[in-house]
Amino acid sequence: MTAALHPDAALAKHRTLKHWNEAEHGRPARTEYLTGWDVSRTGNGSLLLSARVVGPDPGAALREFGAWQQMRLARWVDPAMGDQSPLLDFSVPGRTAFTWRMDGVWVEVWHPNTPAPVPGPVRAAQTPSRPVPAPPVQRPTVSTPSGRLPLSRLARIRRTLTTKEN
Repeated sequence: MTAALHPDAALAKHRTLKHWNEAEHGRPARTEYLTGWDVSRTGNGSLLLSARVVGPDPGAALREFGAWQQMRLARWVDPAMGDQSPLLDFSVPGRTAFTWRMDGVWVEVWHPNTPAPVPGPVRAAQTPSRPVPAPPVQRPTVSTPSGRLPLSRLARIRRTLTTKEN
């Protein structure tokens, strides 16, 4: 069944995309990060709209969107009507989802859990192929405005000359 065939599912998809764009907080909306829209029925006959989060960091995008949804839908959820606030859902192995129910339609936005990369063997730091030369040592140059020897050096020369004469 496609979302276009059922008006409640189409409305739920529209709301989800609208809230996804609002959760971007001024950044360019990336609705293409919600893909694979699927409409099905749950065991009790309720509609279930499902979308997969893709992109550079789907886990962070889902967390940010879920927090936004919890805040956004808090004032619209009516438990008397069977609505449910967004909850983090780990019930399906291998994926993480935010699931909520609004106006009789269950909506889930999910991403597959990607395992952390297995650490490989520790590599030693590469040493340079040849030693890196030290910067040249610059000897301090003595210069005075008049071009004469500095006073301390001149005093030392005078002292040595005076002691030799005596």
